[in-house]
Amino acid sequence: MVLDVFFTVFPLLQLKDGNMKADLEAALPAGREDFAIQCRDVCRSYGKLKVLNNLNLTVPQGQIYGLLGPSGCGKTTLLKCIVGTLKISRGHITVLGKPPAFPGHDVPGKMVGYMPQELALYNEFTIGDTLTFFGRIHGLTRKETKARMDFLIDFLDLPQKTSLVRNLSGGQRRRVSLGAALLQNPELLILDEPTVGVDPVLRSKIWQHLVEIVRTGKVSVIITTHYIEEARQANVVGLMRNGCLLAEGPPDAVMKQHSATTLEHAFLQLCETSDQNGSKRGSSPPGGPLENSQSFESGKDESRPILAVGAGAAEEVPKYSADWKVRARHFLPKWRNIAALMIKTMVRMKRLPGSLCFQFLLPVIQVSLICLCVGGDPKGIQVAVVNNETSPTAYSQSLLSFLDNTSVQQVHLSHEEAFDGIYNAEYWGVIGFGKNFTSYLTKRMIQRQVSREVVDGGSVHVWLDFTSKMQKPFLYLNTDFTTFVTPGAVLSITFYLAVGLTALSFVLERKEGLLDRCWVAGVSSLETMLAHLFSQLFVISVQIILLLLFILLVFKMPNEGSLVLVIILIVLQGVTGISFGLVISSAIDDEQSANQAALGIFYPNLIISGIIWPVECIPYPLRYLSLALPQTYASEALRCIMYRGWGLSRMMVWRGFAVTLGWNTFFLILATVILKLRT
Repeated sequence: MVLDVFFTVFPLLQLKDGNMKADLEAALPAGREDFAIQCRDVCRSYGKLKVLNNLNLTVPQGQIYGLLGPSGCGKTTLLKCIVGTLKISRGHITVLGKPPAFPGHDVPGKMVGYMPQELALYNEFTIGDTLTFFGRIHGLTRKETKARMDFLIDFLDLPQKTSLVRNLSGGQRRRVSLGAALLQNPELLILDEPTVGVDPVLRSKIWQHLVEIVRTGKVSVIITTHYIEEARQANVVGLMRNGCLLAEGPPDAVMKQHSATTLEHAFLQLCETSDQNGSKRGSSPPGGPLENSQSFESGKDESRPILAVGAGAAEEVPKYSADWKVRARHFLPKWRNIAALMIKTMVRMKRLPGSLCFQFLLPVIQVSLICLCVGGDPKGIQVAVVNNETSPTAYSQSLLSFLDNTSVQQVHLSHEEAFDGIYNAEYWGVIGFGKNFTSYLTKRMIQRQVSREVVDGGSVHVWLDFTSKMQKPFLYLNTDFTTFVTPGAVLSITFYLAVGLTALSFVLERKEGLLDRCWVAGVSSLETMLAHLFSQLFVISVQIILLLLFILLVFKMPNEGSLVLVIILIVLQGVTGISFGLVISSAIDDEQSANQAALGIFYPNLIISGIIWPVECIPYPLRYLSLALPQTYASEALRCIMYRGWGLSRMMVWRGFAVTLGWNTFFLILATVILKLRT
């Protein structure tokens, strides 16, 4: 082995003066180009929990490195640090010559093939869709993607490329995930538990392929596995426990060093030695030679493997620099990635036609319910009538004939029956006429002065049931309330349906490992944001068209202004809703909390944004909050456009556009920053 020239296995757990001490028997060569990965004094913490503890690791170029260790020892965290999706707390990592995520360096990117521990596949995709998606991100041509796809489907013994991922077995899905990692022929291949759930024949075939690509393609491979003996096929193994590397070297040399017949036995001996030395440290008296309380903080912990350069010289961390043009290209979004992500979203929509149709029809249903059920005249109100006049030519009969019979259903009863009915909630009110109503009313109209008896006898007496009163009695209802509510309701529906489209986007993808896989493929948080925004624009555009058709043509809402301004303002509100949904999705990890956040903001915003009641009626402490919300000025602007015919020259109109654009920009920046910080 080439590796034997550079490495001999080193006992990392030798006891010297009561301390664990790491030692390398052979020095590493000075040429950094001989190593695919170098990790030096790497630390990674989650709060107070140290996951990686002064870890040193070296992966030779063109070798298979088997990383072994129990669940929870930090293997997956280390791999994420290597590919650049997690930042280390301290130390230095070099991957293929430069630090991960260095400007102009395609790590993360096409130089790395990554298979996460999760399946990290889109269930709505076919096998062909999955490989095509990653081919687009890596910049492969259609011809290259097709050639690699045909090879991988045959090599991994996969079903037809038109098979949906959700219909595959667990083992088949894992093979598709492996195929996505192998697709672009990467220089570095990182496989996290690739052979779990795979039958022994295919497992052997995968290892043969890894050996082949390492030998012929100068590819370096890191593979983690629970099958310890399986790792004997690797050129180098690293035994990891509690965030530290216990040993690193060729498998046979590790077993020989510990007089073990199997790699598992050698690992067991290393773990026992580690536990024994750890307990000795813990029982050391304060101030004694075994005390090492400062070792972690000082970076001089002797329990870590130290790789010397030369004869005991400290390894110097190189400095890297990049041209400003390279840095600019690194931070600017790549339209190739945005297009790939947009196509991915469109394909997923296409595979869920029922959900897509529901999204299109839901706003139409909601605005129809508002126009039909809010602000109209009451219908079928039963009112008791007590008419003590019997003549068909009496004025009381004429007045009753003018009442709208669609709104009021007259029930003629005696005085006693009428009041019994209203007390029993059978009628909404009682209308009463005296027996001399006609003569008394005539006197009131003719004579200048009349007695109180004449005034009372010539009046219509009305008793109403006010237990369900919401505003004035029905006789005084304002039928324009629907007209007032509709513009704000359209904006509110557009905004919150857009929130619903995106509030769970990153939550689900993060949970399934899809986001991590995209990050490793070289997709940035800004590209992800823009792709989601542009993809959902299609959905909200269809929703807005259907909304306007219904409110203008079906319900005959007036529009005295520019239809173009109306459409632009509603679209901007939809985009703002998408941006707000992305903020929720970026900041929250579980579906229940994301749903609660989206729903919890709905009613306060609806109530105090001037949508269902004028802002002027809101008390002053809350009015300031109301004016700061995204839909308050926008609702006012839409009413001014539709009902007054105003344009952008009016402050009340352009102010609504300006506030909407401001909130949209703020939400997009906030979502991008949160997603960047969390990755």
